[in-house]
Amino acid sequence: MNTETLVSLSPDDPIKQRVIEYYTATTPDYAAWSPGLNLHCGYWRWGINPFDREAMLTELSRQVLLRLNLPSDGSACLADLGGGTGATARTAVEAYPGLTVDVITLVPLHIETGQRLNRRVNRGAAIRMCLADYASTGLDSECYDAVTLIESACHAEGSTKQAVLDEAYRLLKPGGRLVLAEAMLTGALRQQTLIQRGVGWIYRQWCLAWAVPEMCRADQMATALTASGFTDCKIEDWSWRVAPSIAHIPLFATLFTLYALLDARPLTRWRWRHIRASFLSPLLGLCRRSFAYVAVVARKPHPTDIPPD
Repeated sequence: MNTETLVSLSPDDPIKQRVIEYYTATTPDYAAWSPGLNLHCGYWRWGINPFDREAMLTELSRQVLLRLNLPSDGSACLADLGGGTGATARTAVEAYPGLTVDVITLVPLHIETGQRLNRRVNRGAAIRMCLADYASTGLDSECYDAVTLIESACHAEGSTKQAVLDEAYRLLKPGGRLVLAEAMLTGALRQQTLIQRGVGWIYRQWCLAWAVPEMCRADQMATALTASGFTDCKIEDWSWRVAPSIAHIPLFATLFTLYALLDARPLTRWRWRHIRASFLSPLLGLCRRSFAYVAVVARKPHPTDIPPD
């Protein structure tokens, strides 16, 4: 199975270290949420049973892939930045016969788990698991037809995750597409009233529990994408599409907590934080003025698209 360590990862970077610690502790727990280890929310549309969580989780990956304009019968290469154990990659290579995918993750356990799961699917050999920092991958420039970030950009620094956007732009071929999907702040959080301060407290606890420095700011994304060089930027609000999967969380988290208390595996600090963040997520989702689940679509222009000075 293809795997590669692209760059040495500095243990001195506190943000990256927290991300590695979090996912090393909690990735086995995600199997209860998703047998395919989809480490993200689900997307509901007509025709999908809202009680079938795995179908919605897979559908979110499919909706992201649809917006990449990948060829259905030709060759193409996708980079999944922060792609976890490769769940989206497995969905992608089964749907697109000529596609190869490089999954970028900081977490050695993701590499090990992804290799095992890739062997179980058709065309799993078309997936390469890469241990690297997604803001500085070490991959060749302009080698990818598409780049995805699904609920992973949040782990980077800054409200626009500019370094990750710049890296995605560098990796894309001219004409290639980027799709980024995750929960975002709609603007700066206000802290004037008691309710606003309460929302701010929930947000900070959510970030701490999931090793997130801060969420992306949806209101700043278009400007950040343009600064990286992207064009044709489009922002879609998927909040109501992901709501049915979010509605699974309270009951799921309660049952999982009871199971975890009886399990022989110790409930470490990060596992407790993961449980706490699970309960906090629906609360943030109810604050529609401050939070939204957003899909961002953008394109790297061809040189001929850029007018001369």
